[in-house]
Amino acid sequence: MTAKPRILVVDDDPMIRLLLRQVLQADNYELIETENGVAGLEQFIAAAPDLVLLDVMMPEMDGFSCLKNMRAASDKSVPIVMMTAIEDAQAVEEAFRLGATDFIGKPIQWPLLPHRISYVLRAHRTTQSLIEQQSLLKQSEQRFRDLVENIGNEYFLYSHDANRIFTYLGPSVEHILGYTPDELRRDCFDITTDNPINQIARMYTERCLAGSKPPNYEVEVRCKDGSLRLLNLNESPMFDDQQRVVAVNGLAHDITDMRSTQQALADSEERLRLSMQAAKQGFYDLNPQTGAMIINAEYAGMLGYDPTDFDASIGCWVNRLHPDDRQRVIDTYQRYIAAELDEYRLEYRQRCADDSWKWVLSIGSIVERDANNQPVRMLGTHTDITDSKMAAERLNLLAKVFENSGEAIFLCDPETRIVSSNQAYTNITGYRAEEVLQQTPSLLDASHLEHGHYQRIWQALHENGYWQGEIWDTRKNGESYPAWLGVSAMYNAQGVISHYIGIFSDITERKAAEAQIEYMARHDPLTNLPNRSLLRDRFDQAMAHAVRNTTLVGLLFLDLDHFKNINDTMGHDVGDRLLQGIAERLVQCVREVDTVCRQGGDEFIIILTDIPDIEAVTQIVLKILDQLTQPFSIEGVTVCTSFSIGVSLYPNDGLNFHSLLNKADTAMYSAKNEGRNTFRFFSNDMNLASIERMAIENGLRTALKRNEFRLHYQPQYSIRNNVVIGAEALLRWQPENSPMIPPAKFIPIAEDNGMIVPIGDWVLREACRQNKLWHDAGMKLLVTVNISALQFKRGNLLESVQTALAESGLEPHYLELEITESVLMFDTKVVINTIAQLRALGISFAIDDFGTGYSSLSYLKRFAVNKLKIDQSFIRDLSSGKAEDSAIVQAIVQLGDTLGLLTVAEGVETREQVDRLEQLGCSKGQGFYWNQPLPADEFALLFTPDSLKSAV
Repeated sequence: MTAKPRILVVDDDPMIRLLLRQVLQADNYELIETENGVAGLEQFIAAAPDLVLLDVMMPEMDGFSCLKNMRAASDKSVPIVMMTAIEDAQAVEEAFRLGATDFIGKPIQWPLLPHRISYVLRAHRTTQSLIEQQSLLKQSEQRFRDLVENIGNEYFLYSHDANRIFTYLGPSVEHILGYTPDELRRDCFDITTDNPINQIARMYTERCLAGSKPPNYEVEVRCKDGSLRLLNLNESPMFDDQQRVVAVNGLAHDITDMRSTQQALADSEERLRLSMQAAKQGFYDLNPQTGAMIINAEYAGMLGYDPTDFDASIGCWVNRLHPDDRQRVIDTYQRYIAAELDEYRLEYRQRCADDSWKWVLSIGSIVERDANNQPVRMLGTHTDITDSKMAAERLNLLAKVFENSGEAIFLCDPETRIVSSNQAYTNITGYRAEEVLQQTPSLLDASHLEHGHYQRIWQALHENGYWQGEIWDTRKNGESYPAWLGVSAMYNAQGVISHYIGIFSDITERKAAEAQIEYMARHDPLTNLPNRSLLRDRFDQAMAHAVRNTTLVGLLFLDLDHFKNINDTMGHDVGDRLLQGIAERLVQCVREVDTVCRQGGDEFIIILTDIPDIEAVTQIVLKILDQLTQPFSIEGVTVCTSFSIGVSLYPNDGLNFHSLLNKADTAMYSAKNEGRNTFRFFSNDMNLASIERMAIENGLRTALKRNEFRLHYQPQYSIRNNVVIGAEALLRWQPENSPMIPPAKFIPIAEDNGMIVPIGDWVLREACRQNKLWHDAGMKLLVTVNISALQFKRGNLLESVQTALAESGLEPHYLELEITESVLMFDTKVVINTIAQLRALGISFAIDDFGTGYSSLSYLKRFAVNKLKIDQSFIRDLSSGKAEDSAIVQAIVQLGDTLGLLTVAEGVETREQVDRLEQLGCSKGQGFYWNQPLPADEFALLFTPDSLKSAV
């Protein structure tokens, strides 16, 4: 833009053109006048004006057609302001669609016009500058890492893995969100709000994790202090060498304040548009002699006051001035009144009704004097310029950011000689600005670049006007460094290259970070062992070597026994240190050609390369077990461990990695089942067992829906009078068209996969339903239901029991819940609370297999159970006369009597056992001596009229 802006006026009204000339030339604008659209279009193309004032209604070519042709004739976004008296929303919308910059309504408010023109030109310059900067700065998020983390606190870089867990956060995140990077090592959406834009954000994140770079998008997050911030995200997927997405890198820009400012500017522009249409600007009429002032309502409203209560005297005007501006304003006003100044034009702050401050542009002129040439009347306007002040400050801030950019910038002439460079250029290269002036930058020097690379750069510049990429440069001290360079060609009005602008950054740290990321992507961060991705590569190499040498490859699957207990009792820090110590010992147990991998958690995988025979594998496995059973000393604590190891061999057990891994896994579970701290080679029998387990597990998932479960009831008898006093509900599974599956097979699997929780809920409901039917038939007895430890951990046991009772109508004191001693060891507070709530309902509790677990008297006291069930292992040998079993049973019975607990003997099978139990004081029992578990209809046949009277 020229120093004296050229304004093209296209209007068929000569009076309008005359007034425009008088008003605008006084403000140092150069006017080009035309009286119709055709001439206006010709002048637009020939004169290249800085701004166009275009009338709508004209002969030959109306303003809309002229506007359309002007936009088509030039690729420049010259501001075009329409002048019209038309009050038609569709016409206004059409004009903006065709490219109009703004509207000025007729009749024109002449005092405002120069300010509006100045505003439009400033806005245009600002917009063009921002567009140019944006096109230069948004090419690559990675290029600006150093810049973003050094130029301000409104940006931060981040990375998250394929599970959306943050793995890196730039230091500015704490300034923006209040969280330290360590506090955000979790799912990237944990701190998002329920703002609908976050649904779109999730979609784009998933798209990025699928391998596609999404467009920039926004997300609303909640800061640590509870406040909300709006972030603009630029994300890119990161791939491994199999083109799988392993991470997402991104740049977050805090745009909260920018959006607020944009909204404020938009509101300001709307207010200004309305004020121009309705002439709602603050006016004043002042008598300098008396200080009396008359103002319009808009002036009072501008400051937030009620016009009816607004004191417009000059004294109150002075009191409303900001203390920092007051003396300057008073001095200027007095000097103008004294004729020492030719013009009265001031910018100052005034206090508003809510005690905030507004910037005001005050313009005035003396329009009347008395006989002594003293001013008696002064007219003027007050314009609220608060928003424009804020915008100017923001533009000034953006300019400073650019000037102090941490990214090197240089400007070259068409012959690639440097005409300007910034301080960052000196910081990176070591060359001062005067040293490189009129020199070709080494980044673009043909003698410095490889010939093919040099040609590709200039070919891209000539074809596309832009090139960016990685390049190596040399500093003044001779040190080589990698840089990320972007070069753009700049064209003059004739389409000829006038300059080249280059922006580059030193990416030495980024390259090191990429190398570190590559290492981390293929290694376990805790132990530094290869991860499964690298393990697969090593296996392929070992397999190829085995094929060439006719040898074996051993694949070992290791699982640390009872690692959860170590974490729960000693803490995760000790657990992590233990895993690191195990990793060190495993590496020492194998050769350099072998590979030790941590798959995750407490699982390790070892590949043994070039093994001559199975005996060699056995020796290595025995060495590993020996080393790992040696105690570990961690933070003064001695930790003992053991491992279960499964072994599969290539090519004996399979020809691919996944098959061998699955078989080693199967062999490992076999080792666990056989007592742990051992190893097993894979066999087909294990595979069959694995297949059977899988079939049972799959069948369990549909058994409830297919109504395949049944309850059988084992009677509980009074030993004294042989009367049924209760029943234990026992679960049975009868798949359709298949034999019944024993509980010992399917219940442990249901415990492992969590299906025991919904199955347990069904057992509760069915047992209560059946017991209520018996009660309605006169058979009132107590039914016992076994409760899994998992129902305490994962299910809502209280709610399940309440639901079963409510649906069946059974009275709570006819339901007994049977738990094992191991349940009492789980989260004691939770168990105590749950048992207390259930006992409050009237539910009773029995401990199953008493004497085989912890048998702690403190547990019996704290958990307030009602009954002890003596394990059948103590009952089995009573008839043989073994003194120790009799002593144990007697001790349990006496303990129950002392604590006020009932005792029930389980697994009673002979008359001798019944007699001995009666001698030892045990009055209740169950077992095959009386009955095996019976279906409900067969169980009901046990009752006689006498037994109904005696049942409890």
